[in-house]
Amino acid sequence: MSTAPLDIKFTQRLPANLISNIIYFVLNIAIGLMLVPFFLDTLGTAAYGLIPLATSITSYITLIIDSLNTSISRFLTIDLQRADVKRANETFNTALFGTLCVILLLIPIALAAAWYAPVFFNIGGQSTTDVFLLFALIFGSVLIRTWSSNFMVTLFAYNRLDLRNYVNCVNLFMQLTLVVTLFLYLGPSLVLVGLSYAGAAVATLVISFILSKRTCPFLKISPASFVRSRLKEIGGMSAWVLINSVGLLLNTQISLIVVNKLFGEVAGTEYSLAALWSTLLINIAALVTNLFTPMTYSYYAKQDREGLIRFTSMTIKIMGLSMALPIALACIFSPQLLTIWVGAEFAHLAPLMWICVAPVILKIMVSCISPITVAYNRVRDLVFLTLPMGFLNIILALLLPSVFDIGMYGVALAELITLFLRYGVINPLFIASVIQIPVFTYLKEMLYGIGGILVLSVAGIALLSVITISTLPTLILAGCGIAAAYLLFVLNIVLHPEERKMIRSCLPKVYQRRIPSWLLN
Repeated sequence: MSTAPLDIKFTQRLPANLISNIIYFVLNIAIGLMLVPFFLDTLGTAAYGLIPLATSITSYITLIIDSLNTSISRFLTIDLQRADVKRANETFNTALFGTLCVILLLIPIALAAAWYAPVFFNIGGQSTTDVFLLFALIFGSVLIRTWSSNFMVTLFAYNRLDLRNYVNCVNLFMQLTLVVTLFLYLGPSLVLVGLSYAGAAVATLVISFILSKRTCPFLKISPASFVRSRLKEIGGMSAWVLINSVGLLLNTQISLIVVNKLFGEVAGTEYSLAALWSTLLINIAALVTNLFTPMTYSYYAKQDREGLIRFTSMTIKIMGLSMALPIALACIFSPQLLTIWVGAEFAHLAPLMWICVAPVILKIMVSCISPITVAYNRVRDLVFLTLPMGFLNIILALLLPSVFDIGMYGVALAELITLFLRYGVINPLFIASVIQIPVFTYLKEMLYGIGGILVLSVAGIALLSVITISTLPTLILAGCGIAAAYLLFVLNIVLHPEERKMIRSCLPKVYQRRIPSWLLN
């Protein structure tokens, strides 16, 4: 059974998808910031500490969920792109009932973990029953979200990332509304926090199911469409995606632990200040780069190799040049940013900011093409090349500080070296080989982003040599001046006409009409 091939309408939906990404990103931060003082005031410091503890444990389960979603999204998108409804139903139902079986197996494990949580962790004067129920309900909410993600994958396949984001926004609003309402009427309690998470998860499940049915009505829930061979395909790819994610964690998340263990909590705090900026910039870039994944799968499903090469090369160049600006500004003005943000006593961390933040440009540009390994089902091959980088990072992080006596800067250099090898050499060369193009194709496009940072850095250092910037207004004025000159140069000289046209076409129509043709045409 077939239907018309799926048109994901990338250009038309990009503005809505991007805006919804930004809304969810801002809302997630805002609600998180609001809930912390609310919980501290109502529950107290000791009780509040158990909430992030419970949610942090679930982050490891989230790794599994994300790997499953990546795999299911790949297979379902390709089936729909090829208008194969029968195979799409097999993929959908195999994933739906396969994850249900996994969830049923995880329930007793989750309950056991929740049962022993009051014993394993220091819970102070909190009720053992309350702590057990908090952990059990939060674990349960994650399992419910895991199953509802099967319906969210349908929205991904249709490039309705805006609907996915709004479902996630509903989850945040429900958590906030339920916990405030329950606290007001029943009084503060850890159990009510767990109930708010579980209630929000159930609401999310219902909404995602309804949206999935409306978006793709010919996908039917049917146990008869469960196919074991399909489960093996999905499970196999999920396992390799998970291993790849673990390797990435060894590359990026281990440094703070090493600094804390080797140099103490003060050094750990200082290191975290620099690392926070790199994480923030990566998350900002992901608001855009995540939108490219459905298009990559679409090109693969249609076997449009030339279109895929054109699209990914253009996204690397545009994202590299775009993100070079905030990355370079964060490095150039790092002493001023640190002084204004956390105090003059931390301004000496500026060199650490350069080491931690500058290499982020490589990771951002590679994220534009990383879905290719999933589309071509070559994640396993990539893992064998990149996983050793994670272990190399640990070895270097332990060796460099003592060999060169440079303290936590040795840990930062270890991460810089391994990230350069992973994202500046291995990934772009391997991905080029996957789609059988000259191996340096993507590396050449990445030079635009690297060049942008170099040009901006030279300009910024030259500016700082002639003027003194010590206040927020002068910092903003200097940053805006550099940004304006850089953007005019990039838009009118560096970018080709078709690249400028693509950027304009992806903007909301109201902005397309207001931006002058001499600036972006």
